[in-house]
Amino acid sequence: KMVIQALNRNRSSNLLLLAVLCSVVLVGLVGADEEEISMTLDEMVEMIEPFGEGCDPKPQRENIIEMVLNKEEAKRETKCFRQCMMEQFELMPEGTTQFSESKVIEMMNMMFPDKEEEGRRMLKTCNDRFQGPQDKCEAAHGISLCMLKEMRTAGFKIPDIKE
Repeated sequence: KMVIQALNRNRSSNLLLLAVLCSVVLVGLVGADEEEISMTLDEMVEMIEPFGEGCDPKPQRENIIEMVLNKEEAKRETKCFRQCMMEQFELMPEGTTQFSESKVIEMMNMMFPDKEEEGRRMLKTCNDRFQGPQDKCEAAHGISLCMLKEMRTAGFKIPDIKE
């Protein structure tokens, strides 16, 4: 029973972290015991699929896979699904092309409580890089991939996905 609870907690944490960066492929959680837990691509897609129900356009499985794998040259539908998820989690407020500092930092603090200042710096860097009038789907995609790169550079533990 404890193993199932730990797995469920880790899956919830994985989804939360995914929401933070909207599929910046933080599909594993490195817990206090430093043990890595990861998910397969199929498990991740299955977990994310319900979030596409209210999106327009509704993402297809290939769009979810592209998002989870953080394909830089993603299809427009993939980028818009990422933006839709960011909006659902209030990480990219409706009508804006920037990530909400307070919401993103709040969620990042749940996973990386000792890295708040680094998180703020990374978010500012990425928001600034994609500032100005542009398409909200492109902005969500660009900022998310920027955050992934910044987090990897800063040494955040970001497991790779098992295909």
